[in-house]
Amino acid sequence: MSSNAATRSSFSNLARAMRSHTALTLSRCRLSAPIEPPWGQPYRMVEWSLKSDPHLQRCVVPADCTPSDIADALQSHVPGRRYTLPEDED
Repeated sequence: MSSNAATRSSFSNLARAMRSHTALTLSRCRLSAPIEPPWGQPYRMVEWSLKSDPHLQRCVVPADCTPSDIADALQSHVPGRRYTLPEDED
């Protein structure tokens, strides 16, 4: 199975877990392939936005976690500061 197919499969499991596990409805979600740094444990990056909040959010999860673990991480995620660029004054 290619990494793209594995990622799509993981997301479909994640979407199912989010519907059954939490009240959060995802507008979109991306799950990266496992990243293996030269030190520490492998991890995955999760990026998502909710239907009720279009801002993109991110978190890092262990590479071997289950869709249910990822759903828990998304539900308990506390967004950090949001920065916006000032509009150009011409």
